[in-house]
Amino acid sequence: MQMDNLESRVALECKEAFAELQTDINELTSDLDRAGIPYLDYRTYAMRVLFPGIDDHPVLRELEVPGSGQANVEKALKQFAQLLNNKVFLLTFIRTLELQRSFSMRDRGYVASLIMTALQGRLEYATDILKHLLSDLIARNLESKNHPKLLLRRTESVAEKMLTNWFAFLLHKFLKECAGEPLFMLFCAIKQQMEKGPIDSITGEARYSLSEDKLIRQQIEYKTLVSERCVVALVPKQMSSFNIPCSASFPRSISRYGVDVSFRSTPTSPDSPHSRVPMLTPDMESGVKVWHLVKNHDHGDQKEGERGSKMVSEIYLTRLLATKGTLQKFVDDLFETLFSTVCRGTALPLAIKYMFDFLDEQADRHGIHDTDVRHTWKSNCLPLRFWVNVIKNPQFVFDIHKSSITDACLSVVAQTFMDSCSTSEHRLGKDSPSTKLLYAKDIPHYKSWVERYYADINRLPAISDQDMNAYLAEQARLHSSEFNMLSALHEIYAYVSKYSQEIIEALEQDEQAQKQKLAYKMEQIISAMSIES
Repeated sequence: MQMDNLESRVALECKEAFAELQTDINELTSDLDRAGIPYLDYRTYAMRVLFPGIDDHPVLRELEVPGSGQANVEKALKQFAQLLNNKVFLLTFIRTLELQRSFSMRDRGYVASLIMTALQGRLEYATDILKHLLSDLIARNLESKNHPKLLLRRTESVAEKMLTNWFAFLLHKFLKECAGEPLFMLFCAIKQQMEKGPIDSITGEARYSLSEDKLIRQQIEYKTLVSERCVVALVPKQMSSFNIPCSASFPRSISRYGVDVSFRSTPTSPDSPHSRVPMLTPDMESGVKVWHLVKNHDHGDQKEGERGSKMVSEIYLTRLLATKGTLQKFVDDLFETLFSTVCRGTALPLAIKYMFDFLDEQADRHGIHDTDVRHTWKSNCLPLRFWVNVIKNPQFVFDIHKSSITDACLSVVAQTFMDSCSTSEHRLGKDSPSTKLLYAKDIPHYKSWVERYYADINRLPAISDQDMNAYLAEQARLHSSEFNMLSALHEIYAYVSKYSQEIIEALEQDEQAQKQKLAYKMEQIISAMSIES
């Protein structure tokens, strides 16, 4: 009987998977035409890219100094601004910080974002500084006998994070006019497809998924609830010890499915073994019980007869294919837009051509003629440093909520995007990760798009410094009042006071800094600021 039962379940799953592979999403576009795309304003978008996870950042408000020292601090910070606008000082400052062992990875990213914020109104100067830091980084990378392809791979320097922020500032217009729409359509398509089936509101696992880790691997009886003259009320979110989300990704909402379970998250982390088993843990405060949608295969209390679910769990991997097929058009549209020099009549953003030409110049200067290395530098510079971040985090661009299942699916798309930019061949077999296998046939196709894109950019006429500076000045003018400059300077100054001795020593040793008496100017600012503190 168990075998018969198992066979019929496998047959049913195969039949359903086959039917799903033949269907697709078509009602999305008409919905979007009516509602429009909920773009965030420039300031919110920039803050989410530059300072992710920090909502109430000092650069968004006026600087307030306790006591009566406001005027003096402001005066000292304005002098500090003049120093930051001195190329010799700023480069020495950044290089000195990076030599300190206690200057952590997090500090590097934070300082890079603060400097870009402080220089938002002077993008020509910021671009010049960025180019100097990048050429330093390239020279160091080649001297250290690291593989040249590792350049810009990880955020281990101020320059790398500054590059991400530079693209964030300069590609905002391109996102709104061009790339934003296919990205939003993909997000909506993923969300809509996930919600066509049951989703476990605690683990985030779903019947429809691109990610094997977030796939429900058993048959679940469910039916979609249907808008039958029901009355809906919006009530304020109730917080209790059981409903603080493990990662802020589980919405407390009544789902469309009769069997979608809990309105409360567990106090365990999503990765702990307890969060993956069915349970009835009462919330002592309110008496609400929490339980999972699916039983865990490894749960010891299962009855013998239910062991079959483990035997056939691999059969459910066909659902990944069905989901992929449904979303294919949306993934293609996004990739085609990002790997195209002409998008809906919009020309390629100048920033992309300018930075790619800069990397080619650097390769020429160092005698690097290996096309794979040049290709990889470009891939690490734009797709990896900027686009992957946006694909994985559409909430940086749009006013949306991203659930854990949507996040997992977007990560698969982002990985495919990066694999498409790689020059190395991926040898795949049955033991390869399902995400790699899922898009194995598409990646050679996408790779040809990337190669064509880089070649097309290379063929475009070079941008003169005059044109680039005019463009940067215009961008700076548009957004010069988004952030509070004194607050940004005050945050940067914290690093001056922490490493003041090292910075002054470095300035005293630099020939140009000596001529301009920069160490003396720095000491004056430090003494003016220390009186106030």
